[in-house]
Amino acid sequence: MEVDKRIRLDRSDLAPIQSLAEQDPARGLITEILSVVRVSHWSFARFGNNGPGDQMLSSEDPDDRRREFEHLREELLLQRERATTGPRLAATLTAFEEPYVSGVTLVFADRRREFGVLTLLRTDDLGPFTSLEIQALALALDSSTDRLSGLTIADASHDQVSSAALDQPVMHVLDRDLNVVLTWDAQGRRDAATTAIRARLAQRLPPIIEETVRNLISAWTSDPATQHMGAAHPLPFLTVRTQPLSGPTGLFVGVLLQRAPGGSVFTKAAEAYKLSPRELQTLALMLPGATLSEIADQMQITSSTVQDHIKSMIDKTGSRNRLELVAKLLNPHRNTA
Repeated sequence: MEVDKRIRLDRSDLAPIQSLAEQDPARGLITEILSVVRVSHWSFARFGNNGPGDQMLSSEDPDDRRREFEHLREELLLQRERATTGPRLAATLTAFEEPYVSGVTLVFADRRREFGVLTLLRTDDLGPFTSLEIQALALALDSSTDRLSGLTIADASHDQVSSAALDQPVMHVLDRDLNVVLTWDAQGRRDAATTAIRARLAQRLPPIIEETVRNLISAWTSDPATQHMGAAHPLPFLTVRTQPLSGPTGLFVGVLLQRAPGGSVFTKAAEAYKLSPRELQTLALMLPGATLSEIADQMQITSSTVQDHIKSMIDKTGSRNRLELVAKLLNPHRNTA
């Protein structure tokens, strides 16, 4: 039965991504997303209105490549009938064929341009996406908007794009076996920009997040003195925080998923310190932890020019080093005198 080989992605399913240039931000974004959620099939396309011409990648080489490309174009048009601009995460609207039973679409965009559309499909073996997976995808989409906008910014007064759904903290409560026993948010529900997605309640965290939690609480014992709060960044867009929770039946683990630094960072930094577009591009790559050479490759400049941009930002912010620079840029309205 052919479905079996599609149950989970392996290295061969990720191989098409390697055809993207190393400096192409879509390469990292797709890889990160596929490391969080298991899918049976994925496909990505962009349509030539941003830089390169029409392009499509797929986890499996389709029999009719043009047909799948047009399928993605139709999907984007349908999504745009419901939200004309900006990033979007929603149930896949175009009909998908057997054996797929569930689909999610991510539209990478800001308020001025579109960067691509990604569809994630699942067979019955994987079942619908869980609420936890949808939350992780929402964090990835929100972060990608900043990263893509920062890399293609034309001036320092670009639009701020944020997802109001991510403003409300969502706490997941786990038992010591890391089973999800409760999910809670300030509204008592998950009312994200994921309308029309019928997500089931999660019983386990996505594997990469579960492993992160396991590492963060590895030193916890019955002694409260060992039960420290923790934080880690398993992926550039994701911060995982843990805290001990005491219940009537013992110790539980509180898990909070948050976006890694980003959001309105670019807008606030540009306004507070009069940063240039190229300095903002450098910042967009610095925040996820890119090295000097990686920044230079992606911006197609020399490492010495990258250092010049960083030095300029250090001077403008009155910082003493890069560590202080990043701290100030993440909180640009603090200590700006």
